Amino acid sequence: MNTAGWLLAVGLATSAAWAADAGDTARPGQRPPAGSDEDELWYAMERAERELQQHPQLVRDPALNAYVRAVACRVAGEYCADMRVYIVEQPWFNASMAPNGMMVVWTGALLRFQDEAELALVLGHEVAHFRERHSLKQWRKAKNTSAVVGSISLLAFGGGAGAAGYLANFLGVAGLYQFSRDAERESDRLGFAAATGHGYEAAAGVRLWQRMKAEEDARRYGKPIPVFASHPRTAERLADVQAAAQAQGAGGTTGREAYRAAVQPFLVQWLEDELSRRMYDTSVRVIGDLRALAEPELAATYTFFLAEAFRRRGKDSDALRAEALYEEAIALPDPPPAAFREHGMALRAQGDRAGATSAFQRYLALTPDAGDAAFVQQYLSELEATP
Repeated sequence: MNTAGWLLAVGLATSAAWAADAGDTARPGQRPPAGSDEDELWYAMERAERELQQHPQLVRDPALNAYVRAVACRVAGEYCADMRVYIVEQPWFNASMAPNGMMVVWTGALLRFQDEAELALVLGHEVAHFRERHSLKQWRKAKNTSAVVGSISLLAFGGGAGAAGYLANFLGVAGLYQFSRDAERESDRLGFAAATGHGYEAAAGVRLWQRMKAEEDARRYGKPIPVFASHPRTAERLADVQAAAQAQGAGGTTGREAYRAAVQPFLVQWLEDELSRRMYDTSVRVIGDLRALAEPELAATYTFFLAEAFRRRGKDSDALRAEALYEEAIALPDPPPAAFREHGMALRAQGDRAGATSAFQRYLALTPDAGDAAFVQQYLSELEATP
């Protein structure tokens, strides 16, 4: 996958002599020769990394960072000491690794993973890009093209935009610099071997890419989603991982329980971020997949957010689907308080004054300090005043 920081380096690194072939496998602890263009690239990456460390969208929760880093180190093996792992709050499926060992994982990916095995497979893929120095090779190939030169104005690194600039512009340029299909397949193969070699289930990649294919197919307009823009066709990737899993055979661990425990505290925020993309066709698909396998304690949360995706999309019978899902959510254990508000709104529209009153009262009892409490109280007053 492309990295935003790597893109920035295109405008900062200059051509110079270098000692190692760009296709050579990196050695653990290896740094580029002083004065080489690889050294210049690392300098740019280190500068981008310092900016990222100060960015407000960086997720700083110690427990979540420790968990993701532990999985990354498991598949990285002897390269663990060369990596720094950063989690960035962005609602897209993406992970990347810069040539200096800066690994970035977006929360949109963490939302979509169902278990630790899927996380390990993707992180293993990124470590393989680092180990095989793919980004350096691709940068050297692309750095003198007019497309690269023309893209620098979008990135504005060092001109006041900093990390905010490259995060904001990443979606617009992510498809411009792509690893070759051979490099992607090599990273898939090495990442798969690293994950399964540490006991993770081989079928994890099949599950993951089946869902990614379904999400890709659900989007009927606009530019490609970043993960799809910078990789071989998803159908090809799915076929490759299916063949690899079949050859590997059954067995291995999914690590679902550990993964769910690590990400559960953040799910509500990530689901809200997912809806903030306003890509409701894909959100219906993503949240529906999560809901299908949800543990009992999360069923109400996913049901509510699926209802929200339908309501906000507003196609055909979406309003009726949303109303049914709100009603289902409040009947499940531990529903989000907002489910009562939305259920009340639906009952109010249907003329069910008693039902709407009960739902609104429940919402206010659960969230007395809600920002919209005054509006909900107004609805209650109107209901009480209606003969």
